[in-house]
Amino acid sequence: MFVSRLIGVVLALALAPPPVMASDTQALAAVQPLKDEWAEVFYGLPAKQQGPKLEVFLSRAQQLVHRFPQAAEPLLMEALVLCAQAGSDGGLGALSKVRDARAVLQQAITLDPLAMEASAYVMLGNLYYRLPGWPLSFGDNKLARQYLETALKYFPNEVDTNYFYGDFLLEQGEFDKALTYLERAEKAPIREDERLSDIKLKQELGQALKDARERNGNRANFFSRFLSALKGQ
Repeated sequence: MFVSRLIGVVLALALAPPPVMASDTQALAAVQPLKDEWAEVFYGLPAKQQGPKLEVFLSRAQQLVHRFPQAAEPLLMEALVLCAQAGSDGGLGALSKVRDARAVLQQAITLDPLAMEASAYVMLGNLYYRLPGWPLSFGDNKLARQYLETALKYFPNEVDTNYFYGDFLLEQGEFDKALTYLERAEKAPIREDERLSDIKLKQELGQALKDARERNGNRANFFSRFLSALKGQ
């Protein structure tokens, strides 16, 4: 009983955001061009062709981390690139990349949990539910739900928070609840600073809505492509 309570306390502390810190506007301005370039490569090129560009992006992201050590945004960019590299590289190297990405995201949360509209929680939620569980990796649907719900709590009207939570629910077989959040994502405006990724999400929404209405939980989407190698797909 004591051990289970202790685990509950640890999880609560890990998931509860510390006091909100003001975003470093200089860091955000420095990250935005790199994020735009990353999106063009990630969404525009086949995964196998992304490797050299992603290596350059990772170096640039890490330079920004050193330049702005107290800002979460460069860390979020580093995590994005690491996840993209996992899909591009495949194999055991991919496992190392996603573990590194998880550590970077957890560090970002300690600096500013709501940076880039709670992207750390969204990405962690996706990693936990799309990755296989132990012993291959750290996939965990319970943690995935908690992270995605935390992001949604703070940003209830965004495309990504609603889409990814709805997509998670869809794969859990919670079709009616999934439909609610997917419809919210459909109505959400496209954000100018996330234009390309939001457009891609909107494109995915059509199939996700169809699957929710037809109660079909067996599906794949663009976001999981950089993790498919971990599942042998």
